[in-house]
Amino acid sequence: MDNKKMRDAMFLVAFGVLLYVGMTHLSVVFDALSKVAQLLLPVLIGAIFAFVLNVPMSGLERMFNQLGDRLGREFPVGPVRLLSLLITLAGIVLAFVGAVALVIPELIESGRTIIPLAQQKIPEWIAFAEESGVDLSGLVKQLSDLESSGAMDAPSFVGSATALAKSTILTAGNMMLGMVIAIYLLLGKHTFSRQALMIAQANLPESVVNKIRFAGNLACETYAKFLSGQFVEAIILSCLMYTTFKLFGLPYAGITAYLTGLCAFVPYVGALLSGAAGVVLTLLANPLQAPVCLVVYLATQFVENQFIYPRVVGGSVGLAPMWALLAALVGGKLFGVIGIVFFIPLASVIYTLVRDDTKMKLARKAA
Repeated sequence: MDNKKMRDAMFLVAFGVLLYVGMTHLSVVFDALSKVAQLLLPVLIGAIFAFVLNVPMSGLERMFNQLGDRLGREFPVGPVRLLSLLITLAGIVLAFVGAVALVIPELIESGRTIIPLAQQKIPEWIAFAEESGVDLSGLVKQLSDLESSGAMDAPSFVGSATALAKSTILTAGNMMLGMVIAIYLLLGKHTFSRQALMIAQANLPESVVNKIRFAGNLACETYAKFLSGQFVEAIILSCLMYTTFKLFGLPYAGITAYLTGLCAFVPYVGALLSGAAGVVLTLLANPLQAPVCLVVYLATQFVENQFIYPRVVGGSVGLAPMWALLAALVGGKLFGVIGIVFFIPLASVIYTLVRDDTKMKLARKAA
């Protein structure tokens, strides 16, 4: 037996032993994987941040390079990349500050009016439901028990507050560390990609390397189109919703428009959630306006979906509605809201790769 066959046999034996040990000690394996995931969580967060921030950053880099071509000069790559990153981060900070300055005061004011309205209207709704023959005694009892046990004992309150503070600090730390990692990844993205390409070329066949490069470029292009299109579409939809609510004199136009724009990043589910929130808020303020709110919201969504969305986002992901809905359902089931957002472009990438591979195989058979 030559050395290659000996190595293959030893590899299979070692793999079988590891598989057997892992299957018989699943709890230990899952615990180890959980610790590794927690350790690598800042890196994953940083990679996600870098992937999202690379969309506007790459656009700015192209703009500066085009400007250099028009001026007949070639700007250095390093300063252009650094300036593009700084402009991107500054734009995000300004957008966040502007959103806080414009939206938070109205959200606070809306909260001040919503809570008294809820305290006033909910008993009326319960009384109306009971008069209509709907038994809500169990719900009323649970609410009463919750209200009577509202005064949490001191040790329990301190323990909950400590756990919440610890979780908040840990999350904030991971986010900050992830942002630092993202900045390093963005500043050295060409170096990292060149090193990865060299490693792949040294260890893989050329055909496999070409397929990996094609899939990577396709994924970057698809996600860039999807994220940029969704961002512009969310702003347009939010402004359109605010305008229509104001025109029809509906309450809570600001908070409904804000929720609509925020939920626009979550396909399919987002429109349902923001619409339900708008109807409930209107129902609290003026029940007679709730049907009008529902009609206005649906009409605005219909106009946006039919005339604005196709032109802003269009076929950016190149995916049929049925496959997009299936991707959203699978992603939401596995990873929640993040899965809904990111699985649609991922499904588009997989669909494109499978389609091109199928066409190529059919062409070979026909030849």
